[in-house]
Amino acid sequence: MKAAYAIFRKDLLLELRGKEIVITLTVFAFLVLTVFSFSAVPGSTAPREMAPGILWITFLFAGILGLGRAFDRERENGCFTGLLLAPCDRMQVYWGKCLSTLVLLMIFQAILWPIFGILYRYSPIKGVGVAWAGIVLGDIGFVALGVILSAVTIHARGREIILPLLLLPLSLPVLVGGVRVLTLALGGGSGDQALTWIGRLAAFDVIFLVLGSVLFPLVVEE
Repeated sequence: MKAAYAIFRKDLLLELRGKEIVITLTVFAFLVLTVFSFSAVPGSTAPREMAPGILWITFLFAGILGLGRAFDRERENGCFTGLLLAPCDRMQVYWGKCLSTLVLLMIFQAILWPIFGILYRYSPIKGVGVAWAGIVLGDIGFVALGVILSAVTIHARGREIILPLLLLPLSLPVLVGGVRVLTLALGGGSGDQALTWIGRLAAFDVIFLVLGSVLFPLVVEE
């Protein structure tokens, strides 16, 4: 797994040095959450009831922006073929890209979490363990699916449109599971129900990771 770690480290360092993707995603998410929080009639509980769904939609669109960059540096610099010719299993390229995208997404979500709590009057501590279990598991499934689709569309015309069109319907199970876990965690719902949804998210992750690992070498085959 040395090659996967090297790709993860390279991508993460480049993004953190530039900081443009984390800053862009955070500003975008802050604006979305702020607009929704002020859109309801004063005193209404609607924003709090809709908050888990709003937060996950924000994660989803921010994740699409991040996934669009998964192979951008290699494509723009003409290095994608060189990356595939590296003396390592191509599955490690997939794992490296998944890991770097996942960590960047989680950094963005960690920045957003207290902002979300303030805007929607949720305690950042209450149910945090269950909530983040759902977020992390949802992220893994979303990234596992998104990286393989990003590789599929890397040379496609209108890639910026095609990628969301493919990714959004296929990631619906992750979105539904993530929203349900977050709703139960923030609302003090049944722990058994939360565990059921967490188990389903873990199952989605296994399926998407296995499919991605098998399909990635075939997708990027010349």
